[in-house]
Amino acid sequence: MKTNGLRRKLMIGFGVFGALAVIKVIEYFVGTRVKTGGWPYLLVLAFAGAVPILYYFMHINDLGKTKDRDDG
Repeated sequence: MKTNGLRRKLMIGFGVFGALAVIKVIEYFVGTRVKTGGWPYLLVLAFAGAVPILYYFMHINDLGKTKDRDDG
């Protein structure tokens, strides 16, 4: 792999990690400051945090792809 490709992937990974950290901080403040009716906000924030985890770290977009390999 070329160095620029690796650097790009690392920067995307750190960016996603930073965005997830910000989402978690917002979740904390919504959870501790909002007394009633805060669950819809927490639900949206949880979904917003789950999507990048599934896409970037768990590679769910590669789930349906197949590789043409000859193991024989």
